[in-house]
Amino acid sequence: MNRLAGLCLRLCLAVFPVLLGASAGHAATPLLPLCSWAFEATGTGITNIATPDTNAAYWVMPLDTRNWASMVIRGVYPRARFFNFSTYTATGGAISTITDADISPDAGSTNPFATATASTQPQTYTVTIGADAPGSANVLQVAGSQLIFVVYRVYVPDAGLNRTGGVSVPNVSVVGYDGRTRTLRPCPFAAAETSLGNIIVQLAASRFADAANFLQPFLEAANQRGLITGICNPASPGPATVIFGAPTLNPNFFPDPQAVYLETPSFCYRANKIVIVRGKAPVFPNTYPGGSIFEPAFDGQIQVRYWSLCNNNSVVPYPVIACQADFETKRDAAQFYTYVISADQAPPAWLPIDVTWLQWGDTSVPKNLIFRNILRQNFEAQGAYMPVGVFCDEMLFVEQGWQGCFAAAGITVALQ
Repeated sequence: MNRLAGLCLRLCLAVFPVLLGASAGHAATPLLPLCSWAFEATGTGITNIATPDTNAAYWVMPLDTRNWASMVIRGVYPRARFFNFSTYTATGGAISTITDADISPDAGSTNPFATATASTQPQTYTVTIGADAPGSANVLQVAGSQLIFVVYRVYVPDAGLNRTGGVSVPNVSVVGYDGRTRTLRPCPFAAAETSLGNIIVQLAASRFADAANFLQPFLEAANQRGLITGICNPASPGPATVIFGAPTLNPNFFPDPQAVYLETPSFCYRANKIVIVRGKAPVFPNTYPGGSIFEPAFDGQIQVRYWSLCNNNSVVPYPVIACQADFETKRDAAQFYTYVISADQAPPAWLPIDVTWLQWGDTSVPKNLIFRNILRQNFEAQGAYMPVGVFCDEMLFVEQGWQGCFAAAGITVALQ
């Protein structure tokens, strides 16, 4: 029995008693959702699919709108760079979204993402999904879908805090069409592999075959990780430049509505070569060391809420190899960044102190780079802000720096 078949069998055996208990002991109780936030994605393990950002985490749960009129989410604003809630159709299409700054606080609380003078004490909010209340705040729509997915995202918790930004995931309750309310317990599944499989089984048992079929390929792809190798030949010649442009992969696993992406086409490792990426850093908030989203990390007006550069395998399941977020990225005196992507197992000794390193990963598999930015304010990725990449001989970079590499590639755009 192969690994995937064995996994599915274990999942069915694990979930069947839960489903049976729900049917036999509580015949009138709707199946979904059984518990809150059934799947946690962190970009590691089985959740390293669909080009995730390693500085983000998100939690997913289904909502059966045939049986529940609405879902009520009560939470505490996290100490983090960014968070949002989004709803998606059964096949992953975006329906509705609300960002942190637009989430009105509960009475007596203040939104620290909307007010620079907010108290440092925990501040609370309430978000409703599915309620048809025109003009009311904090409402996400379901667009007539019988099954929706609700996704809660958190980017860059403050230093020393866990993925939730020090506040845990929000509490969830569901409201029936008769007005009755059920408060959900947190889902008990610790392993992401088990929880994703459980969701698929539950969806199928609830007759949501389209939703189950949407998630199943991601589970299968994650279990096939490492089977696709040997595509790249390091001895083959390649282009001198690595061009960023519109997204090319589009893996469509609950895309973040607030994120904008610049991506490179697939490219292969070349022997004795490294990739250099250069560009001007957009100004971002200095939240990681404890500042507010209104405090620039360096001089100037904040341009984006968040940005990062990630290196990914450009084959199924599109895992990320490494990311460096804005606060981790080194900048020179003119606020330009320089990245080096090399096949070393650790930052090489020859790496200059003002350069940020990304690991190449498996040299037999093609890669692509993603420059991700969230909530643009007065920023466009053009001119010096457009990242530019080139292949370069390692020794040329050691001797002449990024300047020698870009000159050898014939790049003359303003990079300093």
